[in-house]
Amino acid sequence: MMTSAAAQTSETLDRSAELPQDWDDLVRGCATAEYTQTAHWLLCARRHYRGARLVVLTVRRGDRLVAGLAAVARRKGPILHLDSSLDGTSGGPLVLDSLDPALRARLFLLLFERFARERRGPLTTLGLALCPAHEQEFGSRVCGLGGWSRREISTAAISLDGGLERVDRERMAKTKRNERNRGLRRGAEVFVTNDPQDLSRFYPLYRKAAAHWGIEPVPEAFMQGLLRGSGLADQVGEAFLTCATLEGEVIGAHLNLHLGDRVLAWAGVTDPALARTHFPSTLCIWGDLSAACERGARWLDLGASEVAGSLLGFKKSFGAELQLRGFYTSRGAALKFAEQVRDRLRKRGEQANRWHDREPERP
Repeated sequence: MMTSAAAQTSETLDRSAELPQDWDDLVRGCATAEYTQTAHWLLCARRHYRGARLVVLTVRRGDRLVAGLAAVARRKGPILHLDSSLDGTSGGPLVLDSLDPALRARLFLLLFERFARERRGPLTTLGLALCPAHEQEFGSRVCGLGGWSRREISTAAISLDGGLERVDRERMAKTKRNERNRGLRRGAEVFVTNDPQDLSRFYPLYRKAAAHWGIEPVPEAFMQGLLRGSGLADQVGEAFLTCATLEGEVIGAHLNLHLGDRVLAWAGVTDPALARTHFPSTLCIWGDLSAACERGARWLDLGASEVAGSLLGFKKSFGAELQLRGFYTSRGAALKFAEQVRDRLRKRGEQANRWHDREPERP
């Protein structure tokens, strides 16, 4: 563990490969923290991603943990990736809400600056995405630090204000209500589950979609670990699966991550062969909405979206609004160039590689 005194304060900044026992106390003390910053998420990631380890930065005032940042380190070929935001989720610094606003901002930036020092050599890349609340509060100050590149990423979120009945009546388009009703009348079912067997039945569909998109699938063991939970009586947050089935066969699912006011519908895939007959995507989002409202959340986050396009239009038909996240990366010039080339190639092939535009394979 490396320890250094934070400038002009009584704080102590530590670096470790282990989460402190009071990490989730910090998470509880941050109203904008997301499930993907909990100890269970981070420990599951280390356990189930090949070769993964943790880099944990903490700030204490005396014995009290007041701020922290955790990242998952993985080597892909010769390149070392340190990601505080894993597979499209949010991450970055956590700072107790109870601190003075000026102190919160200083500690937030301190952790950003210290995280930047983890880039040692030309083949290390750092990445993190700030949640909408942190982007709004701290984004402009982070841009002034230097050494970071910023890209705007909009996430589509549905307000749950007023409960499920109001969402159904005022936010969902009539076309989506009709799709939900037709899918159910035609024999599809949607339910929320923590049964590992349901996830195992869904995973082949997800893996097939990932192969179609040309991305590395999230390990099934990681998803299963999240779904099982930590087993602690005071567990922070919850993962649950919204599952759509037809005649006992899984035709779509979303793995949802819930903490506080926000539920993130993550790692979701539905069967494109049934997209226009049983509407599994609509059914899954309806199930997500129902479960999020039951859990007292204020937002259902449907994940990153471009500022235009059919996917965004689909999400907006449920009443989703765009919320801005900032995605920050720090890497050497050679890796920056390689990333730019990759992004251009990815965007060029996006329209030709849409999962729901492929030919149905069902009879």
